Amino acid sequence: MSAGDLVARMNTMSLAEIRDAWKAHLAQDPPQLRTRDLMALAFAYRLQVRSQGEMSGPAKRRMAELGRRFQRDRNYRPSPGPSLKPGSSLVKEWRGKRHEVRVLGDGFSYLGERYGSLSEVALRITGTKWNGLVFFGLKERQR
Repeated sequence: MSAGDLVARMNTMSLAEIRDAWKAHLAQDPPQLRTRDLMALAFAYRLQVRSQGEMSGPAKRRMAELGRRFQRDRNYRPSPGPSLKPGSSLVKEWRGKRHEVRVLGDGFSYLGERYGSLSEVALRITGTKWNGLVFFGLKERQR
């Protein structure tokens, strides 16, 4: 059974069945969680990590910060981030050279080439990995 099929079936599984599936699919003992729902969430997360990889450090820190904010204020609503409209341009001066990026409906255009993300454009300009939103000044750098 695939991981996707297993996750889809988890809603109908008992706590004991989820523990048995954990042992079978992850080859380790499951944690001693006492509720079926928590065990199902933990198992689904472990299956996701196995297939997709662990979250990055910045993503984990962002999730922890959001958790703290929601705990303090149940009505907290994070901002969705910048909205870039197709046809607009982003301009960045880097090492004395002006770089202009055009926003497309499905990505970005820079020097006549199409890119799927601003991070790809930032990599092309600088030769190093950057968060594209940070590089173009649309988001503050996380510390």
